[in-house]
Amino acid sequence: MSENTHNVIFFDIGGTLGSPRISPFPYRLEGLDVYPYVPDILRQLRERNSRIGIISNIGDDKPENVKRVLEKCQIYDLFDSDLIIYGAKNSSEIFQFTARQAGHSDTPNQCLFVGEDSHERSYAIQAGWRVVPHPCLVWDVLNGSHLRYIRITVPSDRSEQGWQQVIKSLPVVPLYVTGDKGNQVYAIATSQAAMRLDDLGFAVDRLGSEDDPLTTEVYLLRDDLQKSTGFLNPQGRSTEFFANDESSKMVLASSTEGLFVALPSDRSVEDYHFENAQHGHNLKLLPDLSLLEPFGEGNNARTAGFLTSPTTEPSLNQAELDKFKAITPDKIRSHVERYAGIKPLNEQQRIIKSRHIHSPDMPLVTEALAQDLKSIGGDIFSVRMNPFVHEGRELYNVEAEIQGSQSQEIVLVTAHLDSTAASDRPYDAKNDPAPGADDDASGVAAVLGLAEVIKELNSFKPSKRTIRFVLFNAEEHGLVGSQAYARTQAAIAAPIVGVYQMDMIGYNIEAPRSFEVHVGYAKCDDVQRRSLVLAQRLERLVSVLSPRLEHPQIYTQPDPAEGRSDHASFHQRGYAACITSEDFFVGPDLTSPEAEPNVNYHRKEDKFVDFDYAADIARVVGAAAWVTANA
Repeated sequence: MSENTHNVIFFDIGGTLGSPRISPFPYRLEGLDVYPYVPDILRQLRERNSRIGIISNIGDDKPENVKRVLEKCQIYDLFDSDLIIYGAKNSSEIFQFTARQAGHSDTPNQCLFVGEDSHERSYAIQAGWRVVPHPCLVWDVLNGSHLRYIRITVPSDRSEQGWQQVIKSLPVVPLYVTGDKGNQVYAIATSQAAMRLDDLGFAVDRLGSEDDPLTTEVYLLRDDLQKSTGFLNPQGRSTEFFANDESSKMVLASSTEGLFVALPSDRSVEDYHFENAQHGHNLKLLPDLSLLEPFGEGNNARTAGFLTSPTTEPSLNQAELDKFKAITPDKIRSHVERYAGIKPLNEQQRIIKSRHIHSPDMPLVTEALAQDLKSIGGDIFSVRMNPFVHEGRELYNVEAEIQGSQSQEIVLVTAHLDSTAASDRPYDAKNDPAPGADDDASGVAAVLGLAEVIKELNSFKPSKRTIRFVLFNAEEHGLVGSQAYARTQAAIAAPIVGVYQMDMIGYNIEAPRSFEVHVGYAKCDDVQRRSLVLAQRLERLVSVLSPRLEHPQIYTQPDPAEGRSDHASFHQRGYAACITSEDFFVGPDLTSPEAEPNVNYHRKEDKFVDFDYAADIARVVGAAAWVTANA
């Protein structure tokens, strides 16, 4: 093949072109939710005489099937068929091979790889390629623009002036929206776009160095010890991790929320587990254009009105109540013991040590969860795997869906499937045990138990709205799985009316049997108001289904769990969501019972669950979700 001087752009599929949907047993690409901006970008590149291809790991799937899915999405013909390369991007070899295929064996810098994962980009760089982390920035990088991280602050008296659309018109990709009513945006931008924002009157902080976004990914790391000890108290632990010259360069900015750091591909967020870490001690910032969509529009156009002011609250009949009472302590126990490594996970009698994403047990865990949901649901459930790449690993969320009988609107019942014991030092994430019985095998057990009950309920009273049971991966690494999932749902305008998340519902030693529901979201009153409706619905069901429980402690603003579990990924995109947990935090007021956080949180000793208590919580969460699906 003769060499040529034209640029050749190669895209990853998952997380870059869209979000794949995988059917299990065998794993096979079922569909691709293409991000709405992608087709236009591909067409524009073709019109500018660029050659474009794909590099993607399809595992044991067949190229003919992947082609079928891409054709169905109407993007296959936008690629050069001889530049579609399938294989693992776990070394520079595939990039060297692809450069030869493109006619650039001697000029690999004419090839550009577009992919979200910094590990995969690092291998492309080793092969002499150029890289870009997001499709919206491709043309600017090809034309010599440099990328950098920036923080954009909107004057508080200008927050109603439609500034989001102005930012969206520029080569700027948002990573995180925070500040007073969402007036601060962390983003990747070209240097020219940053100057344009200066000219428009935004306050723009340049963070780190030019081209950092090519080789790093951004995390928010929360030092909960420093936050608890307060201002001017020197007990924070940042210097423990970022004191030397090399590591200090990773720090982009500090704020009242924590440190914003740009981690290169040879570093894992696992290495930055602060002392006294609480829920959501870190957050991975994923590129997502939907973060600048006005709430109540776009992804919420069909759902904003549903949870405003409920009319007559639907009641459960005796048959429905009896079904939810079938969530027994033994039912919770049976699931917890399998996924916490107390009893065998599968028919091969394999006992797992850990659900950590670095553990060799993780593929067994996700496969077992998919099999469990498939066995529970039979032909009624559509079971899918939602893959995403994190730290160079392909991981899976696991999803099962019951299609609504009258509406396409969706209710989610969720928990996170991974675990960690990072509070034990030293900790070898790959080899050490991390049973995570409470965190969050208790939530996983509740989701599986509720899937059984709701499947039976659906057989004699089909749900009006679609119900999805979703188990998120890599929560302990920064809500990664739920962010990838929520980003896709927002991109395709999924009409999600409510998310019921359960994270640690099993630790209770001392009376009273108190528990918490968190809905606080200071950045948007409307999102919090709609989320509060979900919590209040749950509260009304306690006396009916689990009278031994205290009524829940409902947290609005200020909420110590805001942004700190998988419900936050949905809040950030305008969806109503709540998280239910044991009595982990102080508050919400002076009359609240004393908090009883799990003393084995993020430790190898996390093996205890009060199964009666967890079953009580699971029943009311499931009933609230069922009522929401049928209201």
